[in-house]
Amino acid sequence: MMIKTISLFCSALLIPIFTIAQSLPSNPSVSRYQVDTIPLVYDLIGMVDTGEFMPSIRHLSSYETRLCTSPEALEAQDWIKTKLEGYGLSVEIQDFPYYGGSSSDNVIATLPGKTKPDEYVLVGGHYDSFTWFGPAPGADDNASGTSGVIETARILSQFEFERSLIFCAWSAEEVGLIGSDYYAYTAKQADMDILGYFNFDMIGYLHPGNEIHTDMIAPSSAQELVSFYTQVAGIYLPEFGIFPAEPIGGSSDHASFNNYGYMGIFPFEDTPNYSPYIHTVDVVVGLSVNSPEMAKTFIQATLASLATLAVPYDNTIGTGPDAEGSLSLSVFPNPASDQVLVSTGYQEPMQLTLTSMAGKTVLATEFSGKMRIDVSDLPAGIYVVRCSGNPGNLIGKLVVR
Repeated sequence: MMIKTISLFCSALLIPIFTIAQSLPSNPSVSRYQVDTIPLVYDLIGMVDTGEFMPSIRHLSSYETRLCTSPEALEAQDWIKTKLEGYGLSVEIQDFPYYGGSSSDNVIATLPGKTKPDEYVLVGGHYDSFTWFGPAPGADDNASGTSGVIETARILSQFEFERSLIFCAWSAEEVGLIGSDYYAYTAKQADMDILGYFNFDMIGYLHPGNEIHTDMIAPSSAQELVSFYTQVAGIYLPEFGIFPAEPIGGSSDHASFNNYGYMGIFPFEDTPNYSPYIHTVDVVVGLSVNSPEMAKTFIQATLASLATLAVPYDNTIGTGPDAEGSLSLSVFPNPASDQVLVSTGYQEPMQLTLTSMAGKTVLATEFSGKMRIDVSDLPAGIYVVRCSGNPGNLIGKLVVR
C-alpha cells in the first residue's frame, strides 16, 4: 500500500485525485451488475487453497526487496509471468514511463470472454515492496495481494466466462501508483469497457481478537460495485462482515481506475487495526501475514464477485446427462435442521460430499439414486453438496439452521 509519507522522497509522483465521468452502457436501464446464486461459484470458492497461495506469499517475500528499481523486482516480475503462463493464459509485460530510468513492469494476464470479449472484469494487486530502512520482504504489503491475484487466475483459468477476465500484477505502486495509473490511462484512451476493478492489497493480517471481516474503501462513484460485491459475498460467505471505511492516509491501485472514470474497490484488512509492521523489515509471514484463513476468505469473496460479474459461459458446467435423461440434484427440505433427502434420479453409484464454506469436508460417502443424511449435528451455515460419478457432477447448496 502506498502511504502519504512516501511524498517525502517522491512528492512529484503522487497521483492527483480527480474524477472523469464514468462510462455507462448504451441502455442504462439494464444493469450489468446482476446478482444471482450460481451453483458453479460454490465450487470455485471451494477450490481456494492455502496450500497454493501461501507458498506464493513465501516465495515473493523471500526476495530481499521488490522495490521497483531493484534487480529482485525484475526477478519477481518474471516469476509471476511464468506462474500465470502456466495456467494457459495470455500474458503481457506492460512497460511504462518511469521517472528514475528503469523499473520492473506490470504483468497482465487475460482470459478472453466467449460472448462478450470486449467487456472486461479486472482484479489486481501490486507486487513491489518498500521499506524505509533495510530489507523489504513485503509479505502482507503486498505479496499477499499478489498471491490472491495468482490464486484467482489459477482457478478461473480452468473455466470459460462470457466477459473477459484480466489478472494484473502492478509495479511501482509504492512510489505513486505509477503502474496501475499507466494501465488505467491507456485503457481510457482505448475506450476499454471495464465493468469493475477489484483490488487486493494487504489481505493477510488479522488483529488479535478481531473476527475476519473487511473494511471497504471506495469512492461514492464506485458504490454500485461495492453493492455488487456485498450482495455476492452475502450469498456465498454470509458470515463475512463488510463495513464501509475511509482511506487510512494513503491509497492503493483502485484509485487509478476511479481517477479515469472506472469503478474500483478496495476491500482492506482493517482500517484502524491494519498490520503494524507496514514498510518495515518485519513484514514477514508469521508477523504481518498471521492469518491464512483471512487471506483465503478475502480471495473467496473477490473470486465469487469476479465469476459472477464475468458470468460463467455455461451455467450447467458440472452436470451431465445419463442414459435415461438428465441428471438433477434435489436437496429437500432446504433449509434444514434435522434430516435431508438428497436425490439425483441416477441409479448407479455416485460419490456424495458435503463441504462447509471453510472448505472442510463434513461428509463423504457413496450412494445410488437417493440418500437421507442427518445434519442435526452440523453447525448452522451454508454447505456445498457435490454428487460426482461417471455421468457427470452435480453441485448445489444446503442451508443448515
